[in-house]
Amino acid sequence: MKHITSITTLTLVAASAFADAAPAAAPASAWSQSANIALTSNYVWRGVSQNSNSIAVQGGFDVAHSSGLSAGVWASSLSSGTELDLYANYGFKVGSVDLSVGYIAYTYQSNVASTFSEVNVAASYAGLTAKVSKEVQNAKGSQGNSDYGYYYELGYTYSIPSIKGLDLGLHYGWTDSNISNKTIEDYSVGLSYPVAGCVASVVYSNGNSTIDGLTA
Repeated sequence: MKHITSITTLTLVAASAFADAAPAAAPASAWSQSANIALTSNYVWRGVSQNSNSIAVQGGFDVAHSSGLSAGVWASSLSSGTELDLYANYGFKVGSVDLSVGYIAYTYQSNVASTFSEVNVAASYAGLTAKVSKEVQNAKGSQGNSDYGYYYELGYTYSIPSIKGLDLGLHYGWTDSNISNKTIEDYSVGLSYPVAGCVASVVYSNGNSTIDGLTA
């Protein structure tokens, strides 16, 4: 998708160069779209491999409005079947802090009983992000009282100044379970770098081997 966008931009620039009497440019649209596709050696979610430590193909499409509203769809291959996520968010700023509230539905084509949805709130400042998610409904019909309880996470992204484009990502998360009354922790450390219009990344997550990924 990034390659297509680049070609389109070049075409528009070339066309405007030959339009001697071209009308004034139309106002920029309040809407924007983006798409992504990824190949990863392991799909790890909250510290647990979702595809038995094997290769996964993933992709998504997002639509955003200048008001801060956005929505999208994302899918990944699993060890059995496919995961399809639908989500919506509203983001806004308070001073220099970015805030957001969102909703996401996790659906599993081969295991409908595992389908569930969450609401979340997040705050970001200077590369640091804190987020809280709470399950609100699952396929069994429960609302606000799930096995998963709350999921808390902290993330930090740091751009390494000595190597342009190289980013370090840190993540720590923990789940408070309503059933087991215990906390389940996960963490990851990763590096990402742009390569030929894509983003290559390598990530280590607790309990799982290194994850090599390529995202366009």
